[in-house]
Amino acid sequence: MARRRRKPKISVIVPYKDSEKWLEGCAGSLIRQEADAEFIFVDDGSQDDGRKILESMKDKRCLLVENEHAQGVSGARNTGLDYARGEWVTFLDADDEMLPGAFRLFGFMMVLDDTINMVQANHIGVFLNDVKQNRFANDRGMYYPDMLPRSWCMVWNKLYRRSFIEEHHIRFKEGVQYGEDELFNLVCLNYDGRILCTQARTCTVLHRYNNFESLSHKKTATELLQQTREMEDYILECDSAEVRMAICRMMVDRWSRRMPEVFK
Repeated sequence: MARRRRKPKISVIVPYKDSEKWLEGCAGSLIRQEADAEFIFVDDGSQDDGRKILESMKDKRCLLVENEHAQGVSGARNTGLDYARGEWVTFLDADDEMLPGAFRLFGFMMVLDDTINMVQANHIGVFLNDVKQNRFANDRGMYYPDMLPRSWCMVWNKLYRRSFIEEHHIRFKEGVQYGEDELFNLVCLNYDGRILCTQARTCTVLHRYNNFESLSHKKTATELLQQTREMEDYILECDSAEVRMAICRMMVDRWSRRMPEVFK
């Protein structure tokens, strides 16, 4: 049974399934951090040796748990949120790595504005042929639903104030295989329509866009249609007119620009 821990500053939630190829690099990038943090690894039904790799790390900040919700990344992240005790929460995919100095920047970001509930950092993307490219946030600093920053829909480049998430009972929509990040962020924006982006050039996460085994590269027309239906449903539930308009703009953009790639 996983034991409860003292309250750290940051909880990092890492869902994983059959990810032994990446887990050593992912976990190693976390335990090398000098951070007041907990690293919650959520096993989503792995059949490989991923858990053995994590057990070999022997870092007291690591917490290994089984997915206690519906199978899939959303259920695994919700399990992580159930166990999280940090003042802030962030997410990391099992094939990604936290870069050196990430938690130092997080420390600055957490105290920039004591009223803010979502902050966004920069990241490095790994593309074809292992080409790395810095992915910087926009330069305005504070963003609202009428003009969201680049990379707004990801959860692995953000910190979320955990008391805010718990106050509004915000969780990932289980059963959604594509676009669960966007839905989660839209719900957050419904309750607090602000994202604070760092002005520093520091990057916190190395994200692999070139892992073609990831769900984002296996999306089907059916899954994209399901995501659209989920967005349409949320328009009817959402209180914020600004967020409703943001969803409409996003859906128009997706259908006009990205859907033909799937339906061709």
